[in-house]
Order: sequence, then C-alpha cells, then structure tokens
Amino acid sequence: MAQMVMAAPMPGAGFTPSWPYAQSVPLPSAILRPLQQPLYDTEMFLAGVALAQRIYFQRQLGQADQSGAIQAKQAAHTNLQQPGQLANPLEFSLFGFLFEIDASCTLVDFIQIYRTAVFSFTYTGNRTYLQIPLTRIPQGVSPEGTASEGGTAFTSGITHNGVGHISNIYKFTIGKSALRIRPTESFQVSLAWNNCTAGVVQTSQPVAQVQSRIYLMGLSWLPL
Repeated sequence: MAQMVMAAPMPGAGFTPSWPYAQSVPLPSAILRPLQQPLYDTEMFLAGVALAQRIYFQRQLGQADQSGAIQAKQAAHTNLQQPGQLANPLEFSLFGFLFEIDASCTLVDFIQIYRTAVFSFTYTGNRTYLQIPLTRIPQGVSPEGTASEGGTAFTSGITHNGVGHISNIYKFTIGKSALRIRPTESFQVSLAWNNCTAGVVQTSQPVAQVQSRIYLMGLSWLPL
C-alpha cells in the first residue's frame, strides 16, 4: 500500500494560523494623473544657534519643524502628508532640486549658510543619490536682490544663489530619465555643516529666525 504524505499548505491556500506563513497582499493599484507640482518642505535657522544639520521631508503637515520655531507646519511650509515617504498610491517623478533661503537673510549669514554646507539627497533607505556643495543648488525663485537707503547710509544684500528665475534648477535624472519615487519608498534631503569654523548662523540677523525651503521639482502623480 502506498504511503500517503501530506504536504505543507502553501501561503494563501487557507492555512491555519499555527503555520509559520504569511500571506502577501499587494497594494491596491490606481490610475494616476501627472501634475506639474513639486514637493517642498521648510526648516528654520535660529539666531545664534550652531550650524550642524537640517533634515527636510521628515516632518509633515501639522508637525513642528526641526528647530521648533514652526509649531505646526501649514501648506505654506510643506505639502508632505507623511514623514519621509508618499502615501499609497501617490508617486513622484523627480527632475531637479531648488534651495530657497528667506529674503530677509543678511549677506553675512547668507555666506555663512552656503560656504561649507553639503547638500545630500538619499532615497530608499540610506542610499545617497546626490551629494554636492550647497552652492551648486540654485535658488530659482525669490527677488533678484534688496536695497535700502536711510539718510546717508546705503546698504544692499544678496537674497538668492544664481539667477532668480523659476527655470533655474539643479537638473537631476537617472540615465536621462526622471527618478520615480513610488509609494512608501523613503527619501530625504539633508544640509550638513560639518566643517563650519564660525559655528553660528544669524549672528547679524535683525529678526529671530530665517526660513529655508527645499523643492523637489518634477511631476506629482495623483489619483484620478
């Protein structure tokens, strides 16, 4: 008589909870439409605080920024819905980067911020896809400059890096194609001042804080 051998059930085949298996359920799919809409996020520089690091796209709408100066981010600060990733089924095609610094920043602080900062974009965990001095990331938005005159005194200040035109971005592609950021894949941008010798920013700033913003330029893929 042939011996009957019972095979272990396969995942998804009605196995009981006692079996050491798990059933993989794919994420629901959706039809997406592209919009020329960047992802953006804001962090603050505080007066007299030592330069170390600012991390962007880790604090979504409603959360405080890294410094605590913004108690709850609004639409003017970020359009990120959850920290460090896109909710399903949202996707994003990345074409380039912009860095924007507040027009109230003094020339002394502007130089301080840019001189030793390193811009890093990481994607899918800790994989660095771009690491470059911040001076190479243009500010293609904001006024061309500011000037003020009072009595015999005349002062002027630089308020942006590069030509202040919206088309002036750091173009970024992988093999001549946009980098596709898919749902739940982690990403972030960081600015680090590891070699800064002066140690502080905003020492000459007349206001308490200066705002900075990172733009990921590209297409936002949203459900129909």
